[in-house]
Amino acid sequence: MVKAFVVLIVAWGAYLAWSIALALGAESVFVAGPRMAGDPWGWVTIVDVYLGFVVLGAFIVARERRLARALPWLAGLFVLGNVAGAAYLASTLLRHRFDLGALLRAER
Repeated sequence: MVKAFVVLIVAWGAYLAWSIALALGAESVFVAGPRMAGDPWGWVTIVDVYLGFVVLGAFIVARERRLARALPWLAGLFVLGNVAGAAYLASTLLRHRFDLGALLRAER
């Protein structure tokens, strides 16, 4: 079951990365951004995404305990968004042999 969860996370991350690449190929963020900022649903989406980054980032910092280990993940989260979040979850589960409890335990 946990292995299927990791496969799902990796597939989700790959699909999200593909979607980002398609969107970047279709239109610049600098063109789409102002249009999104003018739309109330655009603001809801932006707030939702960045609140998720803050929550996941805080989780990563709390779990890793060492800022040097957390910083690369935080940078990835800022640049790649939930693709980096999916990679963090998948790598943690792979490193701990698919033990879901490892997500709740702080690293040493």
